[in-house]
Amino acid sequence: MSSLENLTVKTPERVAFDYQVAGLGSRFVAMLIDSVVLLLGLLIALGVVLVTARATGSVTITVIIAIILALLIVFGYFWASETFTSGYTVGKYAIGLRVVDDRGGPLTFSQSGIRNLVRLVDFMPPFYGVGVLCMFISASGKRLGDFAAGTIVIRERGGGVRLSSLASGVNQAAELGAPRLDPADAALVRSIDAPMRKFLTMYDERAPSLDGATRVRLATVAADRLQQLVPGVFQSAGPLAALDRLAWMLRAEIGG
Repeated sequence: MSSLENLTVKTPERVAFDYQVAGLGSRFVAMLIDSVVLLLGLLIALGVVLVTARATGSVTITVIIAIILALLIVFGYFWASETFTSGYTVGKYAIGLRVVDDRGGPLTFSQSGIRNLVRLVDFMPPFYGVGVLCMFISASGKRLGDFAAGTIVIRERGGGVRLSSLASGVNQAAELGAPRLDPADAALVRSIDAPMRKFLTMYDERAPSLDGATRVRLATVAADRLQQLVPGVFQSAGPLAALDRLAWMLRAEIGG
């Protein structure tokens, strides 16, 4: 794997996370899958247009409705999918790809909107000529939409398994039980500063692909803050259990 195929992001806690940048081949396959989904949506829209044409008898109204529906389906599908599923579309999820902020954070609503509005330029000439050329030239595999939005497409490692399915180094599930986000926990999570929230979010997302030693190292780096935030867990089960617990609490608080 060459260095051009990897993205290393340093968090505010001075911890580096390594991401594998998605290649042209995997993105092409994901796009093919998404195209099938879009085709199904457009076929449904065609049915709506035909019904409207029969009901109104107006060519102008039919054309306007057809254009609006097509734009909503094509742009809305990518925008809504990536926004509400943290960077996935059906195709990306199937192949194991994800869109993230190029600084390592989660994709935002505005970033998804920008990258997908610029998709029209990337698509020209037909079949993503500009986009493919841009990705080929870019060291990080970005198309124009990614440059405009400050995003990048990465390959997920870990098969989509989330932190909630992992046992910590001290068997957190058995020793601590399933953590519950009671009002006190919710208030604690809301008090976490932005740099620590970003660190926890990135850890939660990357934990399935990290080995035990790396996870322990990350917990050690953030030990002081972990001890301040969850002193009970920290003292009884150690920094890794505290990190896992706090990451779970943050995800639960934001509805993950």
